[in-house]
Amino acid sequence: MNDTVALDNAISKISIHDKILLDPENVKKELGDGPGRFFPVGERSLKEQIESLTDKEKECFDKLKAYSKKKEYGFSDEMILRFARCSPGAEKFKYEESKKVMKKFDTRYLNLRAANPTMEKQLLSKTLFPVPGLKCSQGFDVFYMKPNRYFPKKTSTGEIIDNLAYCMNTMVEKEKACKDGIAFMANMDDWKMTNFSVSYCSQFMMMLQGRVPVRVRLFLIVNPPSWFDVVWKIMKPMLAADFRKKVHVIPSTELSEHLMKDYLEYLPDDMEGGKLSTEDICKDFVAYRKFVEK
Repeated sequence: MNDTVALDNAISKISIHDKILLDPENVKKELGDGPGRFFPVGERSLKEQIESLTDKEKECFDKLKAYSKKKEYGFSDEMILRFARCSPGAEKFKYEESKKVMKKFDTRYLNLRAANPTMEKQLLSKTLFPVPGLKCSQGFDVFYMKPNRYFPKKTSTGEIIDNLAYCMNTMVEKEKACKDGIAFMANMDDWKMTNFSVSYCSQFMMMLQGRVPVRVRLFLIVNPPSWFDVVWKIMKPMLAADFRKKVHVIPSTELSEHLMKDYLEYLPDDMEGGKLSTEDICKDFVAYRKFVEK
């Protein structure tokens, strides 16, 4: 936990999740169809979610809230619920495990905003972003990366890690994603060693495995180069045994085995058969986030 970083005032204010629910029709109208694709549908308020917890779950939530108050972390109820739901391991709402994630969590990630020039530029680079409507066969929302657009010598590791943390955190503002988890797909087309560094890979893998309170339930590595085994030997020790089971290295011809039935309708068009404009997805995501974060 980085105690030296002051939490943004927004942490103690109404959550973005509930802010959207206050006036959904107006939000949809102002956003338009493009950015509106990212609008969450059928969401319960944070209050309703907390009230629906079982006694055991509520006990974990209350203990985490008391711990946060004692340590003066200042986390909102939304974040505390997220820590509880995303405790590492097979079981959710495990106090000790959730507390460990809370202690190590870099609160700076809560201050990341799409309007920040560095973040906006990174999001518009089409390197890493959530894809509206795309789900895996298990029903988890998917976020997508085109690793060949990242060059360690041109863009700092910090910038791509912030990009990753930001996208993961925004995805779990949705109740289902927070409760059940999300999926990650890396499109390795045209990827070269100039797009790789051990430091970047190590930090990226740590983020996927619990540095932020998000459950990554599936990791698809699609169309890797023939020499990917060299990189896999470096990556594999970075992954916990249970996380390795979630990783599938596949050709794009096997995507239908892992994604929803009509996945091509939602797949970015920089993958073969994809029908959604990658550029429009990124522009609309930035516009949506600027709207809800203002």
